[in-house]
Amino acid sequence: MRHTLSFPRHIREAVKAHVRRAVEAVSPERFQQEPAYTAALLSRLEGVAYEGTDGSVAFRTTNVNSLGPGSAERWSGADLAITADISRGDLRVTKAILAQAKLREPEDLAAAELGRLVAQIQDMKRLTRSPKVLLVRELAGRREPLMVSGRVIAEGLDARSLTLPD
Repeated sequence: MRHTLSFPRHIREAVKAHVRRAVEAVSPERFQQEPAYTAALLSRLEGVAYEGTDGSVAFRTTNVNSLGPGSAERWSGADLAITADISRGDLRVTKAILAQAKLREPEDLAAAELGRLVAQIQDMKRLTRSPKVLLVRELAGRREPLMVSGRVIAEGLDARSLTLPD
């Protein structure tokens, strides 16, 4: 269902700042592997990003179980879920994304790993129309997480990405 929900600039900036602080708090040196990095980032994202008389935005995060028979990653394809609980006056909306995380660009993945990513995207498509891939770039000793359309990656097209704060 589509909806219109626009926020004043100061709320959007507060949410971006919350996400930016979460990203900057995760040390690449201390969280080198993808599962550890993802868990650390999600734990820092969790919480209230903005709360005031003109609205609120709070994040709930889930690091999807990936080990063992019947693990959620096996059947969902997802590494993580981020849910935003958004309100403004009487209007309340809950939006969520499912994503697979990669510490490399798709073109840097071995063919087998890229094939596995595409299969995971297909699994996520059974649960959402808009599966995402959280790509994490290394830039001058820091990481920049980007959100990319899983559908675009699965189709082999050049993906337009947005930084996680955006």
